[in-house]
Amino acid sequence: MPPSKKAAKKAAAKSAHKHDEGKDLRRAHEHRGRIEALRPSLGKNAGDVDTLIELAEQVLAGSHFKDAADLLRAAEHLSFGYLASSKPDKTLHGALLESVEEEFEHKLEKAEEHWEESDALSSIYQKTLDGAHLALKEGAHRKALELIRAAEAIAHVHHHD
Repeated sequence: MPPSKKAAKKAAAKSAHKHDEGKDLRRAHEHRGRIEALRPSLGKNAGDVDTLIELAEQVLAGSHFKDAADLLRAAEHLSFGYLASSKPDKTLHGALLESVEEEFEHKLEKAEEHWEESDALSSIYQKTLDGAHLALKEGAHRKALELIRAAEAIAHVHHHD
């Protein structure tokens, strides 16, 4: 007798969960590799990136694979944000400038929607958000987008304080 529909759904859900875990582990590994390539260039800015890496290792040890991947994604974007120029990008205008500003607003909304206070992350989140706003105000759009992406990634992390 074939398995019931309920049993088939349960087996599919369990299989999808394992797939998601594998995907999240792979994402964490890929982000970590890119961070390792960027890390030597960060100099004095490495502190927050190192903190995010340490937190990722802790949640990874607790089998919170998605949160580890999101922390490492945040560390990667933060690394690029620190390395991006703080000078105004004068080549942006018209539709491209509008698109960049729309993306910034979209990521800001997502960050605000998902953010919950966290002992471990609040300071880095706020510093990153402030840096993103300042970069945008000063016209450093690449820096602004990387920093807002980092803040948005931090906001997606479930708290394991």
